[in-house]
Amino acid sequence: MKVSRARFERLAESALRGIPQMFRGLIVNLEISVQGLPGPEAGRWQGSRNLLGLYKGLPRADMATPLSEAHPPARIILYQRNIEAICPDEAELGRRVQLTLRHELAHHFGFTDEDLKRRWPEGA
Repeated sequence: MKVSRARFERLAESALRGIPQMFRGLIVNLEISVQGLPGPEAGRWQGSRNLLGLYKGLPRADMATPLSEAHPPARIILYQRNIEAICPDEAELGRRVQLTLRHELAHHFGFTDEDLKRRWPEGA
């Protein structure tokens, strides 16, 4: 399933709006972007066809300080081509964007991949 970048970004915006306000209000110094495939920012996962998203930066607890503006923003990157590759239709694409965004936001809130596998297997 392939869509335009603009459509994919709208799916990501919708997924973000779907996050309960109590959690959206806790997001600190974070930018969310879409990229086709993992590049150099992904380190050892550069070029991976399995990486759906990436969180780069300090966790929220470290950003939510009086000095938070001194830190560069944390980033969530959604890898459009990799997400599209596992989705047979737009409904599944929307679901995968939502799961991936929530997974990466969990990292912003301080959860590790191991925490997520244990507590939220569907989103890990």
